Amino acid sequence: MKNKTCPQNFPTVFFCLLFLCMGAKISAQKINMANRYQINKDGSFIQFKTTMAGFPVIRGALKAYQATIFYDPNDVMKSSATIRLGSAGFSTAHDKRDVELQGAHFLNTAEFPGIWFQGTEVTPTEKGFELKGTLNIKDISKTVSLQIETPSLMRGAMNGMDLMIVKGDFAINRKDFQLGTSGDWASNPMLGDQIDIEFTFLCSSYTLGFLKNNFIRKLDDRDHAVGLVYEEVKNNGLDSGMKLLKELMKDKRYKADNWLNNLADIGWILMVDGLGKESLPFYEMALKKNPAHMSSLLRLGDAYTIAGEYDHALAHFKKERALAERARFTHIPHMIRLLSNSFDLKNMK
Repeated sequence: MKNKTCPQNFPTVFFCLLFLCMGAKISAQKINMANRYQINKDGSFIQFKTTMAGFPVIRGALKAYQATIFYDPNDVMKSSATIRLGSAGFSTAHDKRDVELQGAHFLNTAEFPGIWFQGTEVTPTEKGFELKGTLNIKDISKTVSLQIETPSLMRGAMNGMDLMIVKGDFAINRKDFQLGTSGDWASNPMLGDQIDIEFTFLCSSYTLGFLKNNFIRKLDDRDHAVGLVYEEVKNNGLDSGMKLLKELMKDKRYKADNWLNNLADIGWILMVDGLGKESLPFYEMALKKNPAHMSSLLRLGDAYTIAGEYDHALAHFKKERALAERARFTHIPHMIRLLSNSFDLKNMK
């Protein structure tokens, strides 16, 4: 795998134990952010099927989806998942049927581009565990249960990055979500009611080892700026790290660097190492230069959480819901749930 100094996807794992405030009474729940994973689309798939005249002849796959998964192999009861399915991504490889599927009488993709699932309750099973949660399709929320096999976890499998394979399935009744209950299909007895959905997710987690491999290294005639500032902060404190940062920004050898990304990546490796408070000034500096800097916006909520600034974290996650790119932010409902003991999928796109 080639080194990447500024991954675009939101980083999903941090080496620290957090105590999160749950609601006004502030009851602490111990959360290990190192158990948070995000799917890698290159090795994942979701497929579905239903029946026509009693035969399982309607099959398809999804082109657009994201997921954030919590899994602790030592305590399966802490497992959870937030999954977004892009409603326009459902395809049966039949153009006319797909137009109907995405139309107003079924998924109504023009008005409801996202289908969301948020896990809430875990029950161990012989093969793994059942994850019960809320599924929102269009403006309808129902409880569904995902049957998940025990995930396969591979520590440090890719340049220090942890990988995990998660397989599962669930079923819904299309009428519960008003899919095909109006229009020409409403009185058609041939279309089956049950839709079966099966998935395999290849998940990854950005570990401290992975980030060190990326940032503590040589770049031609110089050391990587991110690694230099990180080590200075860790060894000699924030003030010393900020002083070094200003020196590097004036150094002609680093003139061509993308300093917005450097600032976000310094914050990233610091918070993955548990230095949440130290990471915040770097994100704040980046956002002061560019309030729409995506990497900083994606990571700031977790930095606040790791720093113990739970009110700021909750406010930031709620703010992220309003961003145009929020479809990628599958961490939002779960983190809001952890910080406030509530969540709402109906306002998600």
